[in-house]
Amino acid sequence: MPDSLRLDIDQPARPLELGRCTVYVGTCSWADPNFVKEGGFYPRGVRNDPAGRLRFYSTVFPTVEVDATYHALQPPDRAAKWVQWTPPGFIFNVKAFSLFTWHETDPRRLPPQVLSLLPPELAQATEAGAAQLPEEALHACWDYFAAFVGEFIKSGRLGHVLFQFPKGRGYTPDLFAHLDRWEPYLRSWPIAVEIRHREWMEGRARAELLSYLRDRNYAYVIPDMIQQAYLPPSDVELTAPWTVVRFHGRNPAMMERRAPTNRVYDYAYTEEELRPWVHTVKELSQEVERAYLLFNNHYRGQSARNAREISALLKE
Repeated sequence: MPDSLRLDIDQPARPLELGRCTVYVGTCSWADPNFVKEGGFYPRGVRNDPAGRLRFYSTVFPTVEVDATYHALQPPDRAAKWVQWTPPGFIFNVKAFSLFTWHETDPRRLPPQVLSLLPPELAQATEAGAAQLPEEALHACWDYFAAFVGEFIKSGRLGHVLFQFPKGRGYTPDLFAHLDRWEPYLRSWPIAVEIRHREWMEGRARAELLSYLRDRNYAYVIPDMIQQAYLPPSDVELTAPWTVVRFHGRNPAMMERRAPTNRVYDYAYTEEELRPWVHTVKELSQEVERAYLLFNNHYRGQSARNAREISALLKE
């Protein structure tokens, strides 16, 4: 590793301070199998030790995005463990459960107390959307998720909760109604909203989306991804006193139907691609209190390498 990218791994990582703005740089997931086995990030002695991995991660980066919560509801005691394994000041950002963002899930993976509320045919299905769940079961999902997030709130470790809506889902006012329906939960959390269709950033839809987010202090997620077809532009918009930039990589496989995630997120940013973002973040630092730069190009540990690189560039 070049000297300019060497970080002190004997002490907890600290966020960067740019003027009045605190910049948290990290990755989306710290335990993805490719990240762990092929990324060259973790020392050999901690690769198979969950606590050791997270402790080591927290000496390199001051924040992480928890993506496991998208795939399955996580028990609150797991969040409590993660808090214990990391130093004070380490921040967790939590991706909302799939059913909360118009994605489907495998009902068989729901916690037993939620699964017991489903009719037998649904409990044995391989996929289901939120609309198929009884109201009692859906509220139980939200309560379970809220208990998990609550562990980070109690310890002062929650950055934000990410609501990432489906790729290819164009503008619909139903999104606003959906978020408003669950506002009794959302009001307790800093909320970041990521849309993944360019219709949302055009004309009247753009104005409606940004106005809605600003009225509620929800942060618009600024995406970096390949600019093809329906994918949204990397427009910089601020709708809260803080902001999030998610770096998905620019692999053309992102446009392929059913492409495996290892192909979609197999991308390494070059310094030439990161430098414009360094300039943008320095400009944003004059307008927001906090900025989260989260790298999602996890395959082969590229997210960690790029996160380290942009951290070094921001220090120049």
